[in-house]
Amino acid sequence: MSIRRLKTLVAISRHGSLSAAAASEHLTRSAVSLQMKQFEEDLGVEIFDRRRRIPELNARGRLLVPKAIEVLAAYDELRRTARGEATITGTLNIGAMFTAMTGAVPHAMKRMRALYPDLHIQAAPAHSANLVAPVDRGALDAAFIGRPPVLGSRLVFHTVTEEPFHLLTAEDCPLDDPREILETYPFIRISRSLWSGQLIDDWLVREDITVNEAMELDGIQMISTMVYHGLGVAVVPRRCVPAPNPVAVREIAIPSLAGRPVGILARDDSPKASLIDAFCTQMRLVVAEIGRRDAPDGLDQGA
Repeated sequence: MSIRRLKTLVAISRHGSLSAAAASEHLTRSAVSLQMKQFEEDLGVEIFDRRRRIPELNARGRLLVPKAIEVLAAYDELRRTARGEATITGTLNIGAMFTAMTGAVPHAMKRMRALYPDLHIQAAPAHSANLVAPVDRGALDAAFIGRPPVLGSRLVFHTVTEEPFHLLTAEDCPLDDPREILETYPFIRISRSLWSGQLIDDWLVREDITVNEAMELDGIQMISTMVYHGLGVAVVPRRCVPAPNPVAVREIAIPSLAGRPVGILARDDSPKASLIDAFCTQMRLVVAEIGRRDAPDGLDQGA
């Protein structure tokens, strides 16, 4: 078993396919496939479901991901110790999109505090688009956001996971087909000034879906509450880690709408790269462990 194979396993989980993982790790798809076959031989079990056209991690494989992240973090700590690098201390100023401030970020901050008691973390919430400039100019060390449409020359984006989009309806909605629902009920839109709102708008146009727009809001919690009260339906990204008290609405998957990558934005020349790497590792652990544990058994699949 090698560190390289563990990194590849985590990349497959993060990006959703062998091909995407290969691109992120600067490998060929055949090299990734060979690594995973050798990994399965080492383990003595199959960790992929190869009955599908695109192989996916099976239940055993998904269970391995959090442990693999822990091993990789321990390996990085071992290397720091061997090099005589100082224990992680100082201050880390991070930004985060609003949904993450009541989901993944507090969990990661709690873990960082336990691991590095001498590290102080300050967090500031904002919409993803409003956090790019503060990171670029150094006012923030990093930010957990949706992937920007365009990256500045000094910026790097470390993908943590992908948030799929889903259709929200009131629990008593009798329909199942996303198109029929969207063309029947009032539509509560995510603001088109937000990146996610632009992605949804592009999808509606591409699928030639005509909606009866009821309102346009810039907060998923507000939108979910409106849906709960039967005021309409909405398409929103599914949070990678749920809020402590999620609104009781029905969720329907939308297979034709690609999810949005979310992750850590930072400068490529940041003097706090080790702090950012440590925070990124904890975010990935939170998503792999808590996000999966708190996820519903399965979204309605719709058409």
